Amino acid sequence: MKHAAVGAPAPASGWYPQPQDPPPPPPGQNLPNPDQLVNLLNQVTDAGVSYTTKQNLVQGGISPDEGHGADHDLRKAYRNGNFPETFTVTNIQPAGPNAATADVAIGGPKFAGPVTKNLAFVNQGGNWVLQHDSALALIQAATATS
Repeated sequence: MKHAAVGAPAPASGWYPQPQDPPPPPPGQNLPNPDQLVNLLNQVTDAGVSYTTKQNLVQGGISPDEGHGADHDLRKAYRNGNFPETFTVTNIQPAGPNAATADVAIGGPKFAGPVTKNLAFVNQGGNWVLQHDSALALIQAATATS
């Protein structure tokens, strides 16, 4: 019969805490779910819809210059075959009152692999919208042509 050497570390017995999912948000912190954010991302990048109908999807709205540019880039990417694109949302974290961030992997027929962006979202009156700079980053990534 073998005995462990005195002072040797004991083998792991399985009773110690195991890694777990990220802790839940603090009480009262409302976070969006991945489906809500994927729906929002699809709406913002819809090449068939003018920026004027997307004003309520972006914090602070979209200026005419940005909107016309985004519409042009989305249509060009559509003609280039970038769409349909897929969005995979993970790691949703609180980012202050009525705010959250999430990792968004963007994939599609013209992407060699998913492009991941950390985007910010804001809860405005019970609706999650993209933070303005994140909306610009999303459009830039979604319309990249190879």
